[in-house]
Amino acid sequence: ALGKNAVASETWSLIATFTTEEETLNCKKYIQTQFVRFIANQSVNGRSNVTDNTFECVPLQDFTNQSDIDWSQSIVDIDKQLYKKYNLTDEEIAYIEATIKPM
Repeated sequence: ALGKNAVASETWSLIATFTTEEETLNCKKYIQTQFVRFIANQSVNGRSNVTDNTFECVPLQDFTNQSDIDWSQSIVDIDKQLYKKYNLTDEEIAYIEATIKPM
């Protein structure tokens, strides 16, 4: 039997659980950013399979409307907010954007 917040397959990874649809949709946007996909890609190590530790280095955000990120923005603009929040340099941003294609 699976416990609470468990997933029965490596095909699906549990990122987080939420009580509102707004938080769920904001998390979905977050996962679609180049920022998150770049960080997650670092733990995949060239393998195509996603495991429980794929997202362990991805910083968890506040997905409510109280967040320091404006989740109502486009994915591109959310990426810009994340780059600023984590003080990424122009060189680091250029590397991420050259490495990870937009969705």
